[in-house]
Amino acid sequence: MNDFDQRWRTTTRAARRHADTSAELPYGFTTRVLAHFENNTAESWSDLITALGLRAVLTSALLFAVSAVIVIWQMDLTPTWIETPLSPQLFLP
Repeated sequence: MNDFDQRWRTTTRAARRHADTSAELPYGFTTRVLAHFENNTAESWSDLITALGLRAVLTSALLFAVSAVIVIWQMDLTPTWIETPLSPQLFLP
């Protein structure tokens, strides 16, 4: 379970325990929420870029290997008589 799920479950548990007697927010509730939000550190973008970058590199390597195999499979390495240079040995039995 990641950090966000843990914080979310803690918040929902606290909300369920609170008695639902008044419809108004308690005094200073918004200030506490904003202070709590600013206090928590968010996950950095570098973690996301690193994870996606690694996937991009692996995907590119896989596509390169597959395309190289396809090219090698379709190549015909035996030259025809037109592709070989003309020499006397070509016409000898």
